Amino acid sequence: MPNKKTKAVKEEVKKQGISQTLAIVCLILNIVILPGLGSLIGGKTKAGIWQIVLCILGIPLSIIIIGIPMIIASWIWGIVTGVDLIKKSY
Repeated sequence: MPNKKTKAVKEEVKKQGISQTLAIVCLILNIVILPGLGSLIGGKTKAGIWQIVLCILGIPLSIIIIGIPMIIASWIWGIVTGVDLIKKSY
């Protein structure tokens, strides 16, 4: 039977994280809409901003080929961040 201290610790951990549903939505946003958007919504502000910047800079630079790996990198980074949010939501 859990004591009061254990319950308090579990509640505090739950407060710091995000819900599982929101974490899944963040992952979907990172995959489908824009890499970094879901990260921003999920609370990973620095990572989200850098993912968006990397993706947006990659679009015009795709003319000289270097932008394509930048877009792919930001997309993969967004997926990894989204999966990390889901893991932390449990």
